[in-house]
Amino acid sequence: MRHVPSLIARGGAARGRAARRIPTFAAALVLPVTLLAAWPAAAQSRTPAPVVAQAPAAQMPIVPQPVPAYVPPMDPILSAIQERAADSRVTRSVTLGDLGIEGPVVLQGMDARRDIYLPVPAGVALENASIAVDGEYLRGDGGRTTMVLSVDGTPVYSRRLEGDTGSASATVAVDNRPRDTGFVRFGTAWSSVIGEALCADERGIGNVLKLRPSTRFTYSFDAGQVRTLATAWSGMPGSGALLVAGGTLSKDTYDTAWRLGLALETAGKRLVVKTLPSIGDEVDLSNLDVPASLRAVAPFSSFVGVRSYRIRDASELGALLVLPGSPLGADVAVADVALLSGIRGALDALGARLGTASAAFTEWRGKSASLGSATIAPDEVSLQFLAGRPIIAVGGAAGGKATQLFDGFWRTSLTSGSVMIRAVDAGADRPSSVLLNTLGPTEGNLDVLARGDWVVTFDLAAATGGRSLPSRLNLDVAAAPGASTSEPVAAVFLNDVLLAAKRLDANGHPEHISAAVPPYALAARNVLRVTFQRQPVSDRCRETPQAFPVSVLPTSHFELGGAAPSGDFLGVISAMAAGGKLLVPDSYLATAKASLPRVVRAAAAAGMPAGTSTFEVASLGTPFRATGGFLALDVPVQGVTAKAKVDGDRLIVGTDERARLLDITGLRNVALVQAVRGDDARGILWQSIGPVAMTPAKPVRLSKGDVALVGVDGTLTELTASGAAPGTVRVADTDGPAGTLQRLWQNSSDWGLPLGIGAAALFFLLLIRASQVRRRGN
Repeated sequence: MRHVPSLIARGGAARGRAARRIPTFAAALVLPVTLLAAWPAAAQSRTPAPVVAQAPAAQMPIVPQPVPAYVPPMDPILSAIQERAADSRVTRSVTLGDLGIEGPVVLQGMDARRDIYLPVPAGVALENASIAVDGEYLRGDGGRTTMVLSVDGTPVYSRRLEGDTGSASATVAVDNRPRDTGFVRFGTAWSSVIGEALCADERGIGNVLKLRPSTRFTYSFDAGQVRTLATAWSGMPGSGALLVAGGTLSKDTYDTAWRLGLALETAGKRLVVKTLPSIGDEVDLSNLDVPASLRAVAPFSSFVGVRSYRIRDASELGALLVLPGSPLGADVAVADVALLSGIRGALDALGARLGTASAAFTEWRGKSASLGSATIAPDEVSLQFLAGRPIIAVGGAAGGKATQLFDGFWRTSLTSGSVMIRAVDAGADRPSSVLLNTLGPTEGNLDVLARGDWVVTFDLAAATGGRSLPSRLNLDVAAAPGASTSEPVAAVFLNDVLLAAKRLDANGHPEHISAAVPPYALAARNVLRVTFQRQPVSDRCRETPQAFPVSVLPTSHFELGGAAPSGDFLGVISAMAAGGKLLVPDSYLATAKASLPRVVRAAAAAGMPAGTSTFEVASLGTPFRATGGFLALDVPVQGVTAKAKVDGDRLIVGTDERARLLDITGLRNVALVQAVRGDDARGILWQSIGPVAMTPAKPVRLSKGDVALVGVDGTLTELTASGAAPGTVRVADTDGPAGTLQRLWQNSSDWGLPLGIGAAALFFLLLIRASQVRRRGN
């Protein structure tokens, strides 16, 4: 028993040693576990953690970290659609050639200035607007030559030009403020000072500045800011695109299309006709740039890097209808049932193909392609969107009324996005005169140092309102006095025909210039120019040359009432000023893309008003009995006397076989145009020569003569085949005493001098006789 305490003691000691070894083992086990737990975080972070001062363990509460929610990956198609929906910018680029300036703008002399009006959407802010000037200069006379460019009257660029010749190209920024007038006024000023002495002769002709038609105006705007029809019309580019349905058009649709096309041409736009393609049609994609966000999304990906593409299904057509810069983008559309159903079906097919992004596409479609969901009544004009740009949708039967609505008389009243037209008569309450400031954009004031031109271009049918021809021009001008004692001179030209000239008093008060408008000075498209000339210095060069203002006052106007009932082109234009009848064969309805520009340019050349004319379709080969004023394209007409005829590719000018003016075979890309008359008809025949009908790419001008050959570049040859000399002026006959007095006054240059000489001779004879009688009486 004495060993028991010792055993107990040994057991207690063993237990004490074991107890002391447990903490040591636990500590050895915790360290590896801690290192293993910290290793993944350390492996993920390759940068050393910043040293952070920590509070004692007793002061750091343990905060549980929230578990992040699961975020599914973004659908690339949905992301691309949403990105495109957020971008509503429309970018447009207009050259001077698109505005009808086909030749270079030439400035020369001591001081020359020219203003050009560039169209923009009225009241809409611009983005990234700039003008890239493409020009060159000649400096053969030396001296100091300077070019100054201005925007809305504010100089923005100045450069001194040196060397015998060189480039005058420059890029100027245009401020982004809205223009309520719908135009940016781009001004160019040219100064040439040859002599160093003040009284040196500055009349050198070797210093010239030329601006090429390729000068380009580029700008962007937010399509969502275009909310009215007036704004959409004012913001059209230089080439107005008209969209119609594909296939054979109905008579009403074709009627509306040619009227809208003529309205665009009258407004100075170059018509481009586009048709909605069908499956299997070839589409030109050379100018299409697919956005980067859509290049990997089908069917948009099929258009990347392709110049020409054949449409395989409706979804691809729908993709073309929503892309910015689409080849199907247009400014005006004839929204008949065929066009609306075709667009709607294509967009529905595209939405079904996009799958999970169909809801986002539907929202995008409502903004950038609302025309595919709209319902347009036959007499409705509505503002819609297609391919991300504004488009004016015109009902299939609203052509005549819509074109009168977009005339300058009513256009500014279109302050809404949709109107229903029940009746329009633009000329019912118009007076028998036309104000010059309504014919086009002009600036009434000019600063003239040596010479300045005030120019306005107008269409004859649009200016006269279908009433009659201009008979007299009444011009009211005012000029400020200058340093020179020489009075300034104002000269008035109509189509480069001098109508009148007057030496002005230049006292700041209105002065009147009146001139008769002869029929031979008129054309379907006219240019009225008023040239002001000043003596740049005073007597003995006591004053430094300065520019002084002159003004064409807003009371200046044309008087209407003239007529030219002759059988030439001008007589037909006069006869159809109030409206005529347009005749086309039924084959034109099946080839709208090719035939519509031909019809529009022929109607513009004939001066046919779009709003008051009628439209007829003739069966192929069926002759038409002519009555009243008419324009017939490739339709045989009875009841008139033709002066030339076409037989296949053979052209015969002159009805007398023994005295023909021309008999030729083998012509191509030419059309015969002739003015014809009958018992109760007067009109123009347009006949295609050869198997393929020709469409002019440029406007056709018809003035003197009664037979013309028209090519792709416009009028090639114009002659008189009725026996009179080419260019013979035919004065209108007027009945009654007033007409006789008018004819005598117009021909006063013929009898005025002989009458004056005779009166003077009679006066002297009376004096001699009186002297003889007086001497006999004495």
